[in-house]
Order: sequence, then structure tokens, then C-alpha cells
Amino acid sequence: MVSADLAFDSNFISYYFLTTMNLVIGAVIVLTLLGSELTGAEPVKHEQLWLTIFMVGVLAILVPGLAIFQTYFVSIQVPLNQIDNKQRDQVIARLSACHSAVWLSASLATVWAIRWQDVVRGTWQLDRWPLLDEFFILLPVVFSLFTSWIIFSNLSRQRSKTDSLYFSMKRKIGLTCIRFQSCLLFVIFPAATIILIRDLEPYLASFNAYEKSASFAVLLVTLATGLPLLLLTACSHTNFKDPILENQIKTIFTQNRISLRRMRIWRTGNQVANAAVVGLIPRYRMLILSDQLLNIFPRNEVLAIARHEAGHVMLWHTFTRLSFITIPVLAIVQAQPQLASLSFPIFAGGPLEWTGKAITLLPIGIYLAFLLISLPWISHQMEHEADIFACQNQSSSEAEPDSDYTNDLRNALLRLAALGRGYYEKQTLLHPSLKQRIELIEKIESSPNKINQFKRSFSRRRNFVLISFAVIWVSLTLL
Repeated sequence: MVSADLAFDSNFISYYFLTTMNLVIGAVIVLTLLGSELTGAEPVKHEQLWLTIFMVGVLAILVPGLAIFQTYFVSIQVPLNQIDNKQRDQVIARLSACHSAVWLSASLATVWAIRWQDVVRGTWQLDRWPLLDEFFILLPVVFSLFTSWIIFSNLSRQRSKTDSLYFSMKRKIGLTCIRFQSCLLFVIFPAATIILIRDLEPYLASFNAYEKSASFAVLLVTLATGLPLLLLTACSHTNFKDPILENQIKTIFTQNRISLRRMRIWRTGNQVANAAVVGLIPRYRMLILSDQLLNIFPRNEVLAIARHEAGHVMLWHTFTRLSFITIPVLAIVQAQPQLASLSFPIFAGGPLEWTGKAITLLPIGIYLAFLLISLPWISHQMEHEADIFACQNQSSSEAEPDSDYTNDLRNALLRLAALGRGYYEKQTLLHPSLKQRIELIEKIESSPNKINQFKRSFSRRRNFVLISFAVIWVSLTLL
């Protein structure tokens, strides 16, 4: 549940929390946009225009309003700062599950019941400009989400009597902006790219196959260079202040022949423990380490995490992840003529017309189902593969894992689990649980010959996934 994660004390924010949060937010955004597409965009009559705007505003305010009521009710019934951690987590989980359901219902009601998209696209005709109509359709959804984050921020912390309301709210807004940066980079940026390509598709209709291929190549390069630049623009960052650690990390990347343009510290107010290599093109590639990671983790564990991130680059995981973003874009663009031929709203007409429309959308449904099935598996395997890479002595060609490297990575994962309660056994669509990762590290430590066995098994199954991608893509192209 998105709100369950949001309600946890901010000191326990972790990479796994951000991943789960982004996945749920991404699903709601997709459902909202899909609902706005399937229900059409009929102009709203003048006497109904202000009523629709008023109802959308009510829904946008209702969600954070309920959050205020929930926090007030909980503070009266069960003061969270006066109970043990287990009971506090249970109360927060129930509270957050309820709020998640309210936010999801309010988001979908803006398009399925109130038909907010009819005002945006039908009356105002904002779909004439790329991204502008989607921006206004999602505006009440994002507003209710952002304000709810502010209310739930640091829920279990007792505010000091010396803190004024202004500084307390300023701190909450600051923490919420940090979370929203992650949402911006990993949810809104890819979604905006997909929508932009779809909006520009009519202008590409006159292009031949070679010109479209060149356009998609430009898209790939833009994604590879644009995300690092967007990261520097959206996030607060600073230079490294530890030249010894910086030189040690650069040595790890140099030993693996990985070009790294720069290293930056992500300033999160010591709220996030995370590291990432961003950028596919060497000239734009950079390593991001959060301030909490550098302040809490010992030097040897930071180096273990750096080796893990170098493994992602060395094993082409960055390219694989970028492909998972780009291929759905190509599929959506390829299927655009089929979607354009459908009559909207989608449920207009009799059952026979519904069946015809369902058959038209069936190939896209098969592709998306395959994507949802294959993406979690290949993402989990890439994390394991990067862990194995980080455990090996990279200064030699030996395949034997080095004991110090193995212990450093294991201790780093255990420390990460201590920062985020409940995440030791929790896995997401994109990451295995910390328990699974530690168990694999211990397994290869006791039996080093399993390294090559794991690599061969993963290589075979990865090739199967890529071949399946190609087959489904060709099928979509020929239909």
C-alpha cells in the first residue's frame, strides 16, 4: 500500500520503500489515464461545467482532509509515540491501507464518474497541445497525493514544543519534496515520455520505416542523456567532501573499465539510504550516493555498494532497464492506429461491439501481461547478479568470491534492513527481499562453483525473455 509506506517514520525511508511507492503511484496514474482514454471526451454543457470543476475540487480536497481526520483520530485513540514499535506499525498499516483505498477511489472517480477529462479535452480542447491535457487530468490526483504525504510525513514523531507550526510544516514539506523527486524521476518522467511519443505519433504517420527507426533511436539517446540531466535539475546535490573515498570508488569503476563522468551526493536531510548509477552514455554517466548512506554506512560497506552499482553497469543492466522503458513506448506507438480506429467511449454499443473492441486490444493485453510477468523476474535476477559481481575480487580474473567483499556486502544489506523495518523479508516487483539476497551471497560463499551455474542459468532465461519480446513485437507489427 502506498500510504502504508508513506506513514512510516521518515527515518526509515529506504530504497525499497521508494520502489514500492513508485510502483503503486505508477499503477494509479496508468489507470487514470487509461480511464480518460476509454471514456472519451465529450464537451460538457455550460450548466454542468462549474459543477464538474467543483466536484473534482471536492475529491482533491477530500483525500488530504480524510488524512487530517485519520491522524487526529489515531492521536486520540492510540498515541503512536507512546506504544511499542510492533503495535505502532500495525496501527499505521491499517490507517494507511484505508487511506490508500480512498486515494485510489478518488483518483479513478475523477475520470470514470465525474468525467473530468470531458472538461479538459472536450470543453477546453487542451489535447491540441502535447502533454497539456494529461497534466490537467492528473493535477487533482497529484495534488491529493502530495498533500497527503505532507500530512502523513513523520507521523510517529512527537513534535517538540519549541518547534513552531511554520518550521514543523516547512520540515514536512521538505521531506515530501524528497519523496516526490523519486516519483518524478521514476514514474512521471517515463510516463511523460510515453505520452509525448503518443501525442507526436500523428506527425510521424507520414514517415517510412527507416525514418521511424531513426526517430526511435533519437528517443533512446534522449532517454539515456536526459535522465541524468533531469536528476541534476530536480534533486538537491553537492560535491564529494571525502577525496579518499571518492578516489577509492573511482578506482573500482576504473578497474572494470567503466567511464564515470562525475560523482554526486544526493542531499536528502539524512532521510534516504540509496545509491544508483544513472546514464547509459559514458559522457553523461554519474554515480549518486545519498547523504544518509555516507553518514551511517562504514567506508568498506559504501565500497561494497559501489561495487554492486558497478556490476549493474558492467553487466549491461542499465541498458536492459532502459529497454524495458523504451519497448513499451514502441508497442504503444505501433498500436496507436488500432486504438485510433476504435469508437469511444469504449463501452458504447452492444455486446458484439464490445467483443470486437476487445479483440482489437487483445495483442496489447498479451504484451503487457508478458511484460508484467517477465519484468519482476529479470529485475530480481539482475540484483542477484550484481551482488555476485560485488562479492568477487575484481582486481584479478579469479571467479572465487573474496571473503572480505562478501562480508562487506552482507553487512551493508543487514544495515539497510535495520533502517527499514519490515523490509528484510519484503520483495517488490523490481527487487528481491534482502533476505533472499543475503541467502544467495551465503550460498555462493559456501559453494563458489554455483557462481557459474547461476550465470549460465540466468543467461539462458534472459535470452528466452528477449526472444519472446522479439516474437511479440513482430506479432504486434504484423497485426
